[in-house]
Amino acid sequence: MTRQSQLNSIIRRSTKSVLISALFSSMTLSSAGGSMAQLVKTVTVGAAERATVYDHVAVVGTLIAKEEMRVNALIEGKEIRQILVEAGDVVRKGQPLALLDVAQAELLLERNTVQLSRVAVAVAQENSRIDVASVTARETRKAVERSRSLFGKGVVSQQLLDEHENAFSRAKSQLEMAQQALTLAEADRKLVELERSEIALTIERSTVRATASGLILIRNARVGSVTSPSGDPLFSMAQDSLVEVEASVSEASFIRLKEGMGAEIIVPGRTGPIHGRVRLSAARIDPGTRMGLVRVELVQGQGLVPGAFVYGRIETGQRSNVVVPATAVRSQDGKSSVFVVENDLVRARSVTLGSPAGSTIELLSGVKDGEIVVIRSGSFLKAGEKILAVRSTDPEADKLSFLKIDGGAAR
Repeated sequence: MTRQSQLNSIIRRSTKSVLISALFSSMTLSSAGGSMAQLVKTVTVGAAERATVYDHVAVVGTLIAKEEMRVNALIEGKEIRQILVEAGDVVRKGQPLALLDVAQAELLLERNTVQLSRVAVAVAQENSRIDVASVTARETRKAVERSRSLFGKGVVSQQLLDEHENAFSRAKSQLEMAQQALTLAEADRKLVELERSEIALTIERSTVRATASGLILIRNARVGSVTSPSGDPLFSMAQDSLVEVEASVSEASFIRLKEGMGAEIIVPGRTGPIHGRVRLSAARIDPGTRMGLVRVELVQGQGLVPGAFVYGRIETGQRSNVVVPATAVRSQDGKSSVFVVENDLVRARSVTLGSPAGSTIELLSGVKDGEIVVIRSGSFLKAGEKILAVRSTDPEADKLSFLKIDGGAAR
């Protein structure tokens, strides 16, 4: 027999019982004018059903940049001349953000240009001296070789041979000196070229650029201020404009959280929750507040405003249990019970409550899947009392099975 058939059978039996009771009362209690409603109470019933219960941890936090980047000036002691962006602007990697004073660097660059011309001339002169010294050395070497060959034949005197050898030695010395001078001149040119590269780098770094694409969060740069390594960064930006949630949770809840757990976050101005997952958990709990920090990465992490207050929940687990409407549970003297319908009679059944979820509540024990319960249990009912069972006209109360039953409140 199906659950619906079982419910209909109970209703039919209750109706039949009421008719018999009414007939009997009309024959025996006509003087009292008792009605059927005075003999049998009409009670709304429904079937307890099994559903999936999701446990969660409530979180309250703030939207922050997933990766906040600080943009500083790469050179210090320079005056800021122009600001090119404002907070709230979306910039691309390498885009200019501010311009620094480059007047002194430009003067150094002009001076360096003159020095570079001078060392270029000096290198050219030394190359010319080497060419002249090389020619002289070749000529004197030939003269020495000729004199030596003729000296053996007695044609050239010793004095002339000595003169030629001395000339060749002087030519070699002059060539070596010219080569050394060329080496020094080339070293000077490299030094000047290095200085030029440094000056060019200074001019390039005088344009403060975005180190990555993203959203400008804070602009501390002011026209006329001087850059300093000890001051605040000129700009703060959210890399790739990605925003996530930083939330504090209690010590008891923090130990239940793990990276990768799903989350639903309510953001002001957004219709419906934004889904996310736990990306990062703190390594320890703050000993002063007994709270732990978690980071929740959002699926829609762009277009959100950092600093906004948000709240939501992180799902920590799920289980399958019987659920009934919260109105079906009676609480008295610290104990909970539910009226179960058996053969048109109500029976009080002690139950163990689980997690509440909106208009329903989880039952850990006491009621089985498919049993018929009184949806609205009031003090007007007594255990063992005969009732007229009717189905609820509320479709939500009649349908107790949900795709998702949350174990706890969102906030």
